[in-house]
Amino acid sequence: MPTPSAPIKNASQIALFGVMCVISGQVLAAGFVDTLADVFSWIAIIIIPIVLGIAYWQIHYLPSKIAEKRQHPQKEAIHAMCMVSRFSGGLFWPIAFVWAHLKPTIVPLSKDQVQSLAEAEKKSLSNSAKD
Repeated sequence: MPTPSAPIKNASQIALFGVMCVISGQVLAAGFVDTLADVFSWIAIIIIPIVLGIAYWQIHYLPSKIAEKRQHPQKEAIHAMCMVSRFSGGLFWPIAFVWAHLKPTIVPLSKDQVQSLAEAEKKSLSNSAKD
């Protein structure tokens, strides 16, 4: 048990000291239980909502972290969906979570599509050269 002159080093010593004081009955008359109840009420009113808020924000950012780790080509869109999900009560979070885990497939273009893209690019270059 710590002496009054020795500093209390960690929370377990504080808890042990508190339990021993309550068991001994010496501090009950001094209002220790009221002080302990005040501390627990402040923890419940201030600390717990802050921790829950931080956990809420971190969980909603999880799909964005997964997309970044997997180097998903649409990671910016997944991040945007995570941001929207935070303010919509988590409505889009499952979609973003699944999307972050999906591997996008690349569909090859046909020869006709490649030719039409090349022609469109030539037209845009010729139009920009005329201007």
